[in-house]
Amino acid sequence: MLGHHCALGSLWRWGACLLAWALVGTGTVRAEDGPDSTWTLRLCANAALGQPADNNGAAYDLMRRVQGLWPGLKLQVTPLPWARCLQDAEQGRFDGVLSASWTAERAAQLVYPMAQGEVDDSKRLFRLGYVLLRPKGGTAAWDGEAFTGTGARAGQALGAERGYSIVAFARARGATVEDRFPHSGTLLEALKLGRIAGALLAQEHAATLLTDPEWAKAYEISGPILQSKAYHVPVSQALWKAEPARVARLWATIDKARQTPGFKQHYSLALSGGQRKDLMP
Repeated sequence: MLGHHCALGSLWRWGACLLAWALVGTGTVRAEDGPDSTWTLRLCANAALGQPADNNGAAYDLMRRVQGLWPGLKLQVTPLPWARCLQDAEQGRFDGVLSASWTAERAAQLVYPMAQGEVDDSKRLFRLGYVLLRPKGGTAAWDGEAFTGTGARAGQALGAERGYSIVAFARARGATVEDRFPHSGTLLEALKLGRIAGALLAQEHAATLLTDPEWAKAYEISGPILQSKAYHVPVSQALWKAEPARVARLWATIDKARQTPGFKQHYSLALSGGQRKDLMP
């Protein structure tokens, strides 16, 4: 596996990890090479998903399968704090974003796959939700309809990383949420120190944390999945104007790779801590 390792600590100290990692295709099915088949695509990704090298998360695994179907596609992925990634992509510093749900605010600056005036979820990477991760036996709770056990006093609010779309959803259902955390490291540190009552995390991120025995011993997921959404690879307006045919091919290849049996199994195992094979992307 190709890549340069970069400690998360230096990510936050220097503002960005200047890591460009060429994902190596692992699929066995090959698309026919055409005259326009070679293409370098520069994406940023939420650093909470981990470093690209040797990353078996759903997003990175699926994009390796996309490369298996499009051998000439070279992906360069830079992990950044989420708000910084979105901002840089919107300003054209990257060609697009790896794994972003649709919001009207994002769609004003980034281009998503569309069909009949609506975002085309058939071209998604997968569906993911958020979860409430809390200390075991904690009072903050989500029952599928409303939040209870949160408040404005110190240590009673929920925490979320800045830029997460789940914040408005949670507040509308009764939660007090602090979204001042610039990256997942500061959010999780606040949870460990008891400065927040729970953390609103992407489903995959929480599943990864709970594979660590120390996290699994002390923390738990409260209630059902929150706000399941389709996640995409939106692109910059500049790239869409310059390369619409290649972008359309990218989205179509993502759709094809998502439906392979190998990815379906990987997705289900990754999102269930290795316990289930029936979750569909």
